[in-house]
Amino acid sequence: MRKGQVLTGLFAATALVAGVAVSAIGGAGAPDGASPQTVAANAVDESKWPGRTPESGLVKGLSLPVEKYLVGYTDVVEWQRAQRDLWVGCMARFGFDSFNPPVPGTEPPIEFNDANMPRRYGASDATEASRYGYHLPPAQQNEPPVWEPASGAEGAVFLGDGPEVEGGTYNGVTVPEGGCRGETERRLGALVPGDEASKVNASSMTQSLQQPAVQDAIADWAACMKDKGHPFDDPYKPAAGFDLTTPTASSEEIEVAEADVACKSETGLIKVWYGEETAIQNKEIAARKTALDAELSRRNAVKAAAQRVNSEGSDK
Repeated sequence: MRKGQVLTGLFAATALVAGVAVSAIGGAGAPDGASPQTVAANAVDESKWPGRTPESGLVKGLSLPVEKYLVGYTDVVEWQRAQRDLWVGCMARFGFDSFNPPVPGTEPPIEFNDANMPRRYGASDATEASRYGYHLPPAQQNEPPVWEPASGAEGAVFLGDGPEVEGGTYNGVTVPEGGCRGETERRLGALVPGDEASKVNASSMTQSLQQPAVQDAIADWAACMKDKGHPFDDPYKPAAGFDLTTPTASSEEIEVAEADVACKSETGLIKVWYGEETAIQNKEIAARKTALDAELSRRNAVKAAAQRVNSEGSDK
């Protein structure tokens, strides 16, 4: 990604400025009487959307306190749908009636978790370890499909930059600053976690590793791994020892990953670690509550704006 192109912040369903990577189905081939937007919306299967908490493995159902201040997949899709609706409505004012960015939510990731709970404490799912080692599941490795506005007038009006909008107008109509993209950003705002929430999310991990209970549990895990023939003293080191850019995991990687998860289960490492980090986050959140609540209020205002667009339409 080129610097300055990210619209959606830190999320899995990212949107780029000149190239928009969103979950998509194509706009072509709509049946007679049905718009591409309607066809795409009908293709969304929300039952396949990832939940807020992990659904399997040793972290099944676990959620850290800071996640209240982070963002879920449903929030992102709702925001992206409103963004797309505003884009389409704006572009229609300039005669681009066939402007049809992909509809978000049609190709959801397997996981979506801002706290990275499935892998926050290293490998945690025995089934995934036996299939993929430390690799992500294949469906999770895929980049979202990339969409771009057409070159020429369409792209110029969308971005607010190009020879077609010299003088700030297109066909006699004033183009908003930053084009339809800029107008949408100003109306909708950005749905991103605040700095305070991100600090808590990161610092609690650093602090948790320094807790005696966690260090003791890691030592037990290391002893277990050594007994299984894999001498590691750090739960993050096993994955770092393999090339995770290869298409599939080697048999050795799978063997180590299986032992890793088994030792975490036998020693209760994740239970101890999660408990210590939860306590740390509760203290951090209490100390930063005013700032965190302000961030949450701003994020909720963006969510409310997205909900209004989605329920009322982009022209209201």
